[in-house]
Formats: sequence, C-alpha cells, structure tokens
Amino acid sequence: MGEIKIQTGIAVFILIIVVFILLMWIGGWECKNDKDCSEDEICTVKHSCYKPEISEKVIYKTENRFTTAAFVLGICIIIAAFVLRNKRLGFFNKIKNKK
Repeated sequence: MGEIKIQTGIAVFILIIVVFILLMWIGGWECKNDKDCSEDEICTVKHSCYKPEISEKVIYKTENRFTTAAFVLGICIIIAAFVLRNKRLGFFNKIKNKK
C-alpha cells in the first residue's frame, strides 16, 4: 500500500514540474500572432516582436524578347512541313507499306 502512494506521489510531482516548465516556457512568449505586437512589428517564429527593416523598393524592369524564339519556332514548323510533305523519305514509305 505504501509503495503505491510513493509512486503516485512521484508521478504527481513530476507532472507538476512538467506543467510548471511548460507554463514558464509559454509565458515567456512576447507574442502569439501579429495582433499582439505594435502596428509596425511582426511576430516571429520565436514568438518575439520584430520590426522589419524595409529597404528601398527596387523595381526591376524586364524586357521580353521573343523574336529569336519565334524565329526558331517558325523554322522548325517549316522544316516539319517540308518533311511531312516530302514523299521520298524512306521512313514514311516504310510506314505506308506496312498498312
């Protein structure tokens, strides 16, 4: 009987210690989401408020140059049309003979 009380007492003591450590850890958080911080701060992964430094906005202007790609695609289409129209190619003759 006395042994069960000791084991239960130790388990309760360990449980209280674990709950205490957990509460201390969560209580140390400065924030849980961005609403807990001021307007210009954000809540980080480490649960602390952080004011991000906003550098100058840089606008990158890119020019789309599709002329070369369109030229290559056009040449490929012309070559494909020529190959399909040319009846002297042996590969196509073998396919026709199998039918």
